[in-house]
Amino acid sequence: MYSDDEIDPHRETAHFTKPFSDDDDDEDNNNTGSFSREARRSASNDSQVGESEAESTGAGEFEDTEGDKVTQPAQSQAQGPAPMLTFTVGHLVDRSKRTPVYTFDVITNMARFKARKYTGVERSQTEFERLETHLQATYPECLVPTLGPGTTASKYVPEYQNDRLVVHLVQQWLSRVAWHPILRQDYELRQFVEAPFAFNPALSSAPALTMAPSAPSSSGSGFFSWGKSRQAPRIPSGATPFEQHLETTAANLGVFQRNAAEVRRWHGRMARARARLGIDLRDVGTKLVSAGVIEHNAHLARALKRLGKLFLLAGPHAQAQANAEGSRGWAVLGLAAASCGDVQRTLQCRQLIFTEHQVAQRQLDRKKQAAAVLRSSTSISPEHAQDAVAELAQAKADADNRRLRAERVDRVLEADLAAFGRYREGDLRHMLAALARDHLSAERQVLAEQRAALEFVRQGRPAARHNAAPLPPGPASSSPK
Repeated sequence: MYSDDEIDPHRETAHFTKPFSDDDDDEDNNNTGSFSREARRSASNDSQVGESEAESTGAGEFEDTEGDKVTQPAQSQAQGPAPMLTFTVGHLVDRSKRTPVYTFDVITNMARFKARKYTGVERSQTEFERLETHLQATYPECLVPTLGPGTTASKYVPEYQNDRLVVHLVQQWLSRVAWHPILRQDYELRQFVEAPFAFNPALSSAPALTMAPSAPSSSGSGFFSWGKSRQAPRIPSGATPFEQHLETTAANLGVFQRNAAEVRRWHGRMARARARLGIDLRDVGTKLVSAGVIEHNAHLARALKRLGKLFLLAGPHAQAQANAEGSRGWAVLGLAAASCGDVQRTLQCRQLIFTEHQVAQRQLDRKKQAAAVLRSSTSISPEHAQDAVAELAQAKADADNRRLRAERVDRVLEADLAAFGRYREGDLRHMLAALARDHLSAERQVLAEQRAALEFVRQGRPAARHNAAPLPPGPASSSPK
């Protein structure tokens, strides 16, 4: 392993304070998310809110996009203004390509960038995925935001594509990366903005952390298992309160990940059923209108046409609701499940970092014991003694680097977990608000048409004529002779 500063040779040393079973299984790898229109505007300002306050006041608290107070470190006159990095995603350049291409603008005051403003930068979904992979490999101690897949099409609504939602997901990911005090200092992030052609980050100098595969859950999934942990979190004896909090968080996120995947699957099925309902409503409406066309009774013909029009109007609304459920809700739940998996991966990386620190410390102790034995020996050669001293110095430097990294990982991880909790809560809240708004809008339009149809029936009812011949009495009403 390498030290903290050896992970990225181009990164400057920085010190940070504490701010802040069926056919649906093949869809689990396509995760994305969504917000409402108001959330899209708020997500684009994720990296601007705190920095503008820090620039004007120098220190204190500001209110982030979710309403929580975040403490920013004070900026002295010698340090200058707070670093600022803002991304503004414009639109999809071309949807006809295999992978979408986005255009965005960048505004920054960071000295590592060659300019202060970049306009019309074009990057494909593949290049965004390369940057995400690089950040995850280079900073295993950080919670790198989860990038959406760049599409909202699924087998539930395969012909529907919400480009505005896709653009919002990219805007949300860039804003959260730019807000992170460590990720925004990355050298490859600057290359991602300034590279004139295709972006292809260099391989990370740090070796990949190997993690043991998690054992599959033996219990089945279903409604009766929701909200129940498969097993109690294993908290080792002598663990610190923060380590106990991490173990509990990992167990809770595991339960949430399984439940979110199950809800996502059923949410997609509901969208598919509603899409079929929309087709059936249009078919019924078409047949009713056709029946009204060939009907000779004028009043009955008008009533049949009016009823057919009502069904024809309800069909597209049902299809629109199916599109929203099959893209927005299905995507946000999938992205939330994927984010929980990324958090668990980061927690495993933390455990490996502390394990490597303990191994390096034991190696240093053995080198010290060997050096003490050599000092007490009178027959040691100068060359052997010099090699032992060099090995001791190298072991001490390696142990110090791993100790600094272990001390920093908890400080960074605590702030990242707090931000992750706010992001997850805001994503789900905005998803529910957007779905409720879409459903209410559709239901109001259908209800207004139903009221108009009812008023039409009441006004078009034929009036009774006084000179009309009375109906013949039935057998029960005939008077006996």
